[in-house]
Amino acid sequence: MTDYFALLQQPRKPWLDPDQLKQRYEERTLSDHPDRVGAGASSGDFAAINEAYRALQDPKLRLQHLLRLEGHDPGNSPTIPAELLNLFSRIGNFVETTDRLLPRARAAQNALAKSLIHSEILSSRQEAAEILRQVRKLHVDAVNQTRALNESWTEALPEIASLCRRFAYLGRWIEQVEERKFQLGAET
Repeated sequence: MTDYFALLQQPRKPWLDPDQLKQRYEERTLSDHPDRVGAGASSGDFAAINEAYRALQDPKLRLQHLLRLEGHDPGNSPTIPAELLNLFSRIGNFVETTDRLLPRARAAQNALAKSLIHSEILSSRQEAAEILRQVRKLHVDAVNQTRALNESWTEALPEIASLCRRFAYLGRWIEQVEERKFQLGAET
């Protein structure tokens, strides 16, 4: 397994400074780019550098990689972190309601039908904004918790695995809600 931390000369820690990571990635891509080093040169190294950057800039992927390097299976436990249970239900209901609302909005043909559904669309967009605010705050909190564990992370591997699961749920929810919000915006 390629050590992405070593490849981009980053410390093996749960949190990395995004600016330093980006700077090191740009330096490596400039020095190892196939156009610069020759056609037959190590294009595999260039691909590995890109993959390393992709993984290390994403908190979930970085924690998964770190756990694997340490010999721990990050696992894809279906267990929802306890602090996210209430939000899980709210997001599930929002997605289900929105997925029923969107076809009705698209099917509205006349001004009256469009007018009647307009308030539902606005209400759903407002709920999407509220959910996104809450989920993004939880994401920032998880990043801060990751940063706080940076110095003593080797003693906190179960907590690192829990953070990894939290990032997985939060990232997926942000994508789902943003997509529904975008689709609702197209209907207004």
